[in-house]
Amino acid sequence: MNKDFAEKKLLSFSEEKVLRALYSLARFIEVNQEDINSNSFKKLQKYHSFLKNYESDKVIKINKEFSKIKSKDYQYQVYLMNLERLLGQSLKEYEFAVSVNDTKKTLNKFNIVCILDSIRSAYNVGAMLRNSECFGAKKVYLTGLSPQSDHPQVIKTSMGCEKIVDNEFIKDPKECVRKLKEDGYKIISVETTKDSTRLEDFSYNNEKIALIFGHELHGISLELLKLSDEVVSVGLFGNKNSLNVSVCQAVVLHELTKGKKLILNQFK
Repeated sequence: MNKDFAEKKLLSFSEEKVLRALYSLARFIEVNQEDINSNSFKKLQKYHSFLKNYESDKVIKINKEFSKIKSKDYQYQVYLMNLERLLGQSLKEYEFAVSVNDTKKTLNKFNIVCILDSIRSAYNVGAMLRNSECFGAKKVYLTGLSPQSDHPQVIKTSMGCEKIVDNEFIKDPKECVRKLKEDGYKIISVETTKDSTRLEDFSYNNEKIALIFGHELHGISLELLKLSDEVVSVGLFGNKNSLNVSVCQAVVLHELTKGKKLILNQFK
């Protein structure tokens, strides 16, 4: 780590940039297996001393976690984990689930949009936004009783994807479906019915499709099923006939997009 920020410089940073500076140095220490007597660790200590009066709840929290470190042990891992959470991303996602401002890379999207029909759990909505980002879905429509993307629990579980994935709240799901039909989308309800097509038998060739996922307990409304062009179900072999809705979405998106590649564009 060649960077060595002076106190005035570090204090001029935004909250996020401060956390990223700490994380970058902390990860360098971790990857290079440096101990608390190393120059890098002493630099990290110095940064935290600079930040003792920094007015930010997140920075105050991470300062408290750092003060508990007595050696490179479990507590150091807790400190790193908290930094990752405060940044809204896990280590595995650090170079992937990033905002447009962090890199100049963007991914093309599949012609897939997801309609969340009264998914009441903010946890599930956040997870489904994250799934959509990971599998290249173009957009997510939040409808009915679904919490919007600025809900604290949605933000927590989406791991920053609520900022990356195009999403829109439309109160009436029928209005959303009609709008997408007018735009040339084929409407696919993901639901277990007697006439549903098994997912493995459903062919997707990058045409425009809208996938509807329904309420955790009651499933997709009968009105939306009637508006659908096709109903697709995930084949299950246990006693239960349904998956958690966010897990179901991940399975469906994986099945539809497997073997297909998105093109990575570089913008200069």
